[in-house]
Amino acid sequence: MKRQTFQASSPGELVPTIEGQVAFVPAPLPPKLELGDIALSMATAMQSIGELKGACRRLQNPYILIRPLQRREALTSSAMEGTFTTTDRLLLAEAGVETPHDDSTREVINYLTALNSALSMLRELPLSHRIIRRSHEILLSGLTAARGARKRPGEYKRDQNWIGGYTIETARFVPPPPVETQRCMDQLEKYINRQGIDGPARLIDLALVHYQFEAIHPFADGNGRVGRMLITAMAVHGGLLDMPALYMSPVLERQKDAYIDRLYNVSAKGEWSAWLNFFFERVAESCAETIATIDRLLNLQEVYRQRTATTARSANAITVVDMLFEQPLLTVRDVQEKLGVTYRAASKTLDKLVDLEILQIFPDRYPKMYLASAITEISRTTSDAAGAEARSD
Repeated sequence: MKRQTFQASSPGELVPTIEGQVAFVPAPLPPKLELGDIALSMATAMQSIGELKGACRRLQNPYILIRPLQRREALTSSAMEGTFTTTDRLLLAEAGVETPHDDSTREVINYLTALNSALSMLRELPLSHRIIRRSHEILLSGLTAARGARKRPGEYKRDQNWIGGYTIETARFVPPPPVETQRCMDQLEKYINRQGIDGPARLIDLALVHYQFEAIHPFADGNGRVGRMLITAMAVHGGLLDMPALYMSPVLERQKDAYIDRLYNVSAKGEWSAWLNFFFERVAESCAETIATIDRLLNLQEVYRQRTATTARSANAITVVDMLFEQPLLTVRDVQEKLGVTYRAASKTLDKLVDLEILQIFPDRYPKMYLASAITEISRTTSDAAGAEARSD
């Protein structure tokens, strides 16, 4: 790490570490901010969050939105760290009909599980070491030794890590040494749980805490994914949103180089305003995309319900249509259990939805599986879908 890039305005200090190198230890939050420099982008982001909050209230079943967004988040956040899988593999693993045999799919499934575990724990606990470490433990569980088992799941690092280089000598950034990590995380936990914070301050906290977590880089691996989970968790826990509907990885992935540079420039130069403005702009962008997704999902649901009601004339078929928006990959047994009907009746209902071009038969699977591909694709932009599938080939 180049000492000379760290200026007097840097919000931290350089300390000695291994191999005669230096590491960066961030100062405790909060920093001194120039509110005038961020007022416009912050106001726009807050307005966007309010609009998203209102749009979410249109949903009778929030999982119609949440599960598709979480799949997209898990795929994109993992892809940012070089872990790629396909939507089909993810759906098969999520449905429990196929055990993921590759670490990439396992990691993406783990991301979904860790995120929802954190959200569940936050109903009873403050955002703390316990939740952060548990999320990390789930994220890296069940992986091969090379991929995660040796990375001490759920435990803070014992060895010096670094970012952006094969060796510490060539690294772009070296986070705090292990001896400093617990102290830094203690300070961060205290900051997150301080009292008397209002809406705009909660929004600022999303950006500050994300930066601080990434600067500390407390784990041997998985820091980026855990750090992005914290954004979603804090948005709900802090009252910005009623449900977990803010997922930042897709918009950050599209500007990954700028995202990394903004984080680095806070550490090296104290460029807080540039980072906050960048973050708030991405929040507004993410909210706008999610509102558009809500519109598309609700419109598609209405189209499918009308098509089914007109042609199938079966309340069971409409129930399955609604079921698809939460669980777009189904077996006959799934429908049989949901409807409480015979296997033959469930199979006929699914085949009718195939005839109506709502479902497609998933290829090369026994027992037969049915996929609502339009639903799985609707929460992703064209560029997201093309990029994810191309990278996974």
